[in-house]
Formats: sequence, structure tokens, C-alpha cells
Amino acid sequence: MATTNSVYGRYNPFKDPNVENAFWEFEKGLDMILIDRLPSLTARKARRARDLVGDAFRHYFEAKHHEYGSTLVQNRYKTSMQNRVSVGDTARLEVGNTVAVLVNTAPAVFWMLFYFYSNPLALQECRDEVESVISDTNETNGTRRRTVDVTGVKQNCPILISAFQEVLRQRTLGTQVRQVMQDTMLDGRYLLMKDATVIMPSLVMHTDPALWGPDVSEFNHKRFTKGKNAQSSHKPNPKALRIFGGGTTLCPGRHFATTEILATVVMFILRYDLLPLDDRWTPPKTEKTSIAAVVMEPDTDITVRVVPREGTADCEWDFKLTDSTMVFGVAAEDSHD
Repeated sequence: MATTNSVYGRYNPFKDPNVENAFWEFEKGLDMILIDRLPSLTARKARRARDLVGDAFRHYFEAKHHEYGSTLVQNRYKTSMQNRVSVGDTARLEVGNTVAVLVNTAPAVFWMLFYFYSNPLALQECRDEVESVISDTNETNGTRRRTVDVTGVKQNCPILISAFQEVLRQRTLGTQVRQVMQDTMLDGRYLLMKDATVIMPSLVMHTDPALWGPDVSEFNHKRFTKGKNAQSSHKPNPKALRIFGGGTTLCPGRHFATTEILATVVMFILRYDLLPLDDRWTPPKTEKTSIAAVVMEPDTDITVRVVPREGTADCEWDFKLTDSTMVFGVAAEDSHD
């Protein structure tokens, strides 16, 4: 809800539980919609759900509620109107845009919490790192106020950032597609002929021992750290990490998504302990992951007990994002932005 509130503002359509539930029903059945074989039978529930969300967005735009939303949604609506796209079609397009806003950040947060709380060393080192950038003040009423600047976290917490990259290396499913513009010989052995299509699944690159070393299948929260924090026998090639695409086709919302994921995870690891009710962390299967997802979606929930950490319950917590001119490198190409 926090994500959609930030995008759509006070009149966020997802405040209606029926719209929220319909969106996830649509996302779950998106593969059958795309296959398009007797969709009135094979994708009936997903199509109805899509139409319900589309109708909610049509009302949102017709009532001018986007004027209370983010610059992003205002500009999307403005562009549609300038190009003579109807309000109805703009609403339908917004359903697709919401897939980009929601579908991958939720499972990314899930996997970060799973790997952190199932790896005590990684959890403790990331907690220590984040603690070092927190601002503490005591209010006149005796309340302790703790402020977390997410920009400061991104700039000064290399172990946390490395863990974030490692989690997505383990759990992303994106595929990059390119058309060959002219005959090209790769490595003196592979001829890519003009007009051919090259499909590059990131999962193949992310699980190649030649790129990541013999511990490729293990979670190493320091794999991407440098200098004194470096802890990998095999120096990773940053261009082999394709969690947000690569080349000229990069996720345009990667910085927004990274900030959102890190802020949520930092809030959890600072304030709570998570304890699995069956006393062990068992990774769920991901066989039902939606075709729209780039991050693997867990097939089942993990039931946990949420316990406030000692000394945190009586604190007031603030999270902020300060301006910065530094380019945060979530992809190798960001160093050239």
C-alpha cells in the first residue's frame, strides 16, 4: 500500500481491497492471458480481475484524481492525452504499469528477509553497519528518536548493498533479448547471423561457476564488497550481474525499487527478530512464479513470530531520503550515467 500511495496519491485505487485482490488475481493468471488460447475459459478469472482494476483506474482518471498523484502518473496521463489515447485505454495501460510498480519489489523484500534471518552472521553485520549511520536524538519528553536516512544507507553500507545484490543474483529470472544487426563472430567460435534473435536468461549467467567461482550456489553476503570488506575468492565481474537488465535496456525504475526494498528491509532488521514457527528456515518452492515476475515468487508463505528487538519498542522511528548527486550503482551501466 505504501508503494501505490506514493504513486497514486490520496485517491489511490488500491485502497479498495477489491481492487488490490483483483490485481493479484490478474497477475497470477497473466500467463494464460498471454497464451491467448480460449481465454474466456482458460483465463476467465484473470480477465475479470484485469477489467475490475482497469475500471478503477478509469474512474481515477475521469475524476482527475491523478492530479493528486505523483509526477510519474501525472506525466503518464499527460503523455496519453497529448497522443490522443482515450481515458479508457490510458486506464488499461495503467494496469500494466502497476505490474512494474508492484510485482518484483514484494518478493525481493521476502528473499532479503529470508536470507538475512536464516544467516545470523549476515544479519548481524548488516545491522551493525546500518546502526553506524543512524541519527539518535532525545526528545524533551524523554522519547528516543532514531532517524534512518536511506541515502546514507546506500552510500555507507557496502555489506548491506552487497547482500542486496547477492540476493537478487540468487533469485532473479529476467531475460534479455537482442536482435543481431550484422553477422558477428563471438570468441572465434559462435556465429550470430544478421537478424537472428539472441535470448540471454540472467539465471544462466548468475549461476555460472566460471563467472562467480565454486561457491556460486551459496549465499555470500560479501560477494560484491571491495577493499577491507572483500570476502570472495573469485572477484565478480560487475557486468555479469543482470538483475536490472543491461546495456541499453535497463529497468527505468531500478533506483526507486532499490530505495523501496532497502528501506523496508532496514526497518525490519533494526526493529524486529523473525523466528520461524517450525524452528528452521526452509526456502519455499518457486514453481508458480508469474510470467510477469523477474524475481522468483514463493509458492507458499513462511509463518514466523515477529519479536520486537530489545530496546527498540520505546523508540520513535523516522525514515527519510535526502538529496544526493552521487549515482548509486545498482547496475554496471550506472557508472556511465
